[in-house]
Amino acid sequence: MQYTTKNLPKGLAEIKISVGQDEITATLELSAQEISKEKPIEGYRPGKAGYEAVAKRYGEQIIYEAALPKIVRRYYVQAVKEQNLNTYGEPEINVVKLAPGNPIEFTATVTLVPEVNKLLDPATIKIESIIPKAEDKEIDGTIGELQKMQTKEIRVNREARDQDKIVVDLEIKKDGVPIDGGQTQNHGIYLDEEYYVPGLKEKVLGMKEGETREFNLKFPKDHFQKILAGALVEFKVTLKEVFELHHPTIDDEFAKSLGQESLVKLRELLQANILKDKTQKEDQRIEVAIFEKMISGSRFGDIPELMINTEVERMMHELQHSVSERGIKFEDYLQNIKKTVEEMKLEFAKQAVQRVQAALVIREYSRQENVEVSDTEVMKETERLLNSYSDNAEAQKNISSEDYQDYLRTTLKNRKTAQLLKEKVQLVKK
Repeated sequence: MQYTTKNLPKGLAEIKISVGQDEITATLELSAQEISKEKPIEGYRPGKAGYEAVAKRYGEQIIYEAALPKIVRRYYVQAVKEQNLNTYGEPEINVVKLAPGNPIEFTATVTLVPEVNKLLDPATIKIESIIPKAEDKEIDGTIGELQKMQTKEIRVNREARDQDKIVVDLEIKKDGVPIDGGQTQNHGIYLDEEYYVPGLKEKVLGMKEGETREFNLKFPKDHFQKILAGALVEFKVTLKEVFELHHPTIDDEFAKSLGQESLVKLRELLQANILKDKTQKEDQRIEVAIFEKMISGSRFGDIPELMINTEVERMMHELQHSVSERGIKFEDYLQNIKKTVEEMKLEFAKQAVQRVQAALVIREYSRQENVEVSDTEVMKETERLLNSYSDNAEAQKNISSEDYQDYLRTTLKNRKTAQLLKEKVQLVKK
């Protein structure tokens, strides 16, 4: 095999590869046998006819075409390894010459992972660290939410009061035109909470079943639909049902209904959970801040379009998954925010570049610090995942696959590298 490599703009490289006849004889013979298995030749058992017999029956060109993918894959990988090229994604292959009796020539245009020309020393980074605390008001708020979950709703035949729940049919218009999603039937409103449109609660107090009221209110200035933000909007509310809310008393019996020994023990558990959640969020905030500083203080080669586009697609998939988990159709979500898929991708581009740069920082720092992951570490994480999906045979099969094991090793290596970065950074307690 002979090859030459030329760097191209935008992080690409072109590898020209020529493979001689003596190097592909065995592959041609194997491909001929595969052809004879699919297209049996008289006088030979399926898959047993050799190159000469297949060439005579079907022509040499068909054998070369069948062997081409194997030849390209083998010698492309060999050329990349010999040159220690860090490639990304699949190459674009262009066959230059494919003729029996001649060397096979092809080019592979490949995306190269950009170099980190300068990596900021994490020891020079200072980041303010906030000591997480679980405040009494946060514990009280959580207990209040638990109380609401056990609240009994009893239908009553009287006017709506400020501690009730009401069920209404709602029509919302702007300038006489119905707004998207503004026509709702059997809409529940808790009058002991603030409604997202200020003033609505006061407008419906005193209403009775079957009564209709019409009034105007201004939407919040920060409403996500810009056309409605701060706008004066027309409401038509028909009250259908009134429910009196009976909240359980917050005492030891309430705590026992939630599986705790006492109210004190319940508060201790909630305090621990809130503290754990805040600690995780603070760790995530610090990690984001570290990478922001590492990226701004480092220097990178040109980021190839393929890497950016791939990251954008990954971000779109994450968004779609998040929207779906909230029970919303992605098309409805886009319609609500008045944006197209293409507009969302354009908005993601800058963040995609930063995410690629963060990955490059991890990769380079891992290389500099010789971060490794042992087979024992991979096995331990694999066992943890298998136990988590003990009732899902398909997931367990996926976790045990070779590809997922490679992914797991990379993930663990990235985690170790990120932790090492955190340990080198100067955290200043606030």
